Amino acid sequence: MKCIYCDTEFSLERYEIGYKTCMDKSCVLKALQEKQSKVRLINMPKQGFAYVFVDSPDLKYGKSSGRQ
Repeated sequence: MKCIYCDTEFSLERYEIGYKTCMDKSCVLKALQEKQSKVRLINMPKQGFAYVFVDSPDLKYGKSSGRQ
């Protein structure tokens, strides 16, 4: 398996558990930044904080917890 950022090979076990990058610090940081750009931390009423995907209807329309 090859890293999607730097094309170095990494172990098959790592790929099987869902990783597509090697353990190089720069590659791990790039993958983390991609994932963080897809979610937002919002405060849910009476529930605390939750991560919500950016394209979620909860963020688009300001509704959360099933409120109408």
